[in-house]
Amino acid sequence: MSVTTSMIRQTGAMTTPAEGAIVEALRKLPPDYRTEVLHYIEYLDYKINSARVDAAEEAALWAAVEANQEYKRLHPDEELEVYETGADFLEAFKDL
Repeated sequence: MSVTTSMIRQTGAMTTPAEGAIVEALRKLPPDYRTEVLHYIEYLDYKINSARVDAAEEAALWAAVEANQEYKRLHPDEELEVYETGADFLEAFKDL
């Protein structure tokens, strides 16, 4: 908590009324609860940031899917052949 309060002192006054209310509520808590509050704040920070990473990863995956679909549309002659059995596959490639 000393890091948070020293950071507030360095940056000046609270930027919103809610921040001031949070700091006042923290000051009213018994000191042994402040660590628990800090852990919860760190958990919320992790949850928010991991959600952003998940969203960015999902967007990148969808972009790859769309690029693959576009490539397939532009190159229909490059479709994969599907063989019913292993024997069919071996028969198709026996000359290799």
